Amino acid sequence: MNRWERLLPPTAFPGASTVAWPVGQPAPGLPAGKAGISVRIRTRTTDPANWVSAKAVGVDDQPMWHGVGRMVVVTDPGEHLVEVRGRLSAETARRVRLRAGEIAELEYWTPASFGGADGVLVPAPARRRLGSGVSGIAAAFLALACVALVADAAGVRPNAALVAALFAITAAATVLIIRAKRRVDRRYRAEVSHEVDADAGAAETGAFLGDGTPPPSLADGGHGVLVVTATATREYVWNGTQVAARPSVDPNAWLPWPSLLIDGAGRPLSWRTWCYRLPPGRHEVTVTARPPLGGAGAVGVRPATVTVEVAAGQETRLDLRVKARVEVRSASRDRSAPTELTGFEADVRMTASGPAAAR
Repeated sequence: MNRWERLLPPTAFPGASTVAWPVGQPAPGLPAGKAGISVRIRTRTTDPANWVSAKAVGVDDQPMWHGVGRMVVVTDPGEHLVEVRGRLSAETARRVRLRAGEIAELEYWTPASFGGADGVLVPAPARRRLGSGVSGIAAAFLALACVALVADAAGVRPNAALVAALFAITAAATVLIIRAKRRVDRRYRAEVSHEVDADAGAAETGAFLGDGTPPPSLADGGHGVLVVTATATREYVWNGTQVAARPSVDPNAWLPWPSLLIDGAGRPLSWRTWCYRLPPGRHEVTVTARPPLGGAGAVGVRPATVTVEVAAGQETRLDLRVKARVEVRSASRDRSAPTELTGFEADVRMTASGPAAAR
């Protein structure tokens, strides 16, 4: 257990079925007929404070625990969707399938990065992601220092223009290194997406893709594919004060996935990307935002509907964005204290692209 796991220990949300599993300890036992999902939020004791924050872990759209370190969610055998959410967004998700008595072990690396790069859930053990980190900045300025030392040893006295040029080159090199590392991160996310090679038949109702791309086989047999990417931005208002970064300790800060209907039939959906195998033609997509924990106070939540055109053998993409406002009230001045949901509003916007635009 490192210092971050002591400062931000894994803590269950009220009513969640969890079992502690401290790092370095043997796996806990499970109740008869149950399964477990272990998520470890990994950090290094040397990570600076601005890289580390408590995460919220959820299973099947229910908040289960928050903090860093490791905890096991006790659940029924079958298929489950696991999420890790930060203070600003749902960062990563993964679908797991469990048998009775089995514990699925997942890990999430807090990326060593400036600018809030997202982490990714993978089966344990995880490879630490590069992030943008400080290595690019350190390497660039180390090179600048080496140039200065060489110039001094050679007796070269640089003028102001040369110094300015060296600093400009260093800044440009830093930006290029950071962008290159983030490109590697994006490629890694796509490679480890759980169902990047999903069975085509699974998309009849909906296949979770995470950060991957639909396999070509989805659009065969005269079908087309609708690829929906759902993202959210939200305002969290605590006792009348808007809080920029929602506390992970408040279950009311957990924004549920919107409900999705295609031609009137319910389809699975979560934050990130899903795909649906559909016959060619027009299809009506209806999305409704949902308040935290199914609470009351949902004012101004209206379904949004768009008609999309699906072509045989091709992909139609639908960008789904939810902008929500969550208002809570607490009797305590401590923002980690329990809250009551007092208001919820949401606006849903959908934009289609592909072989045919939305109608």
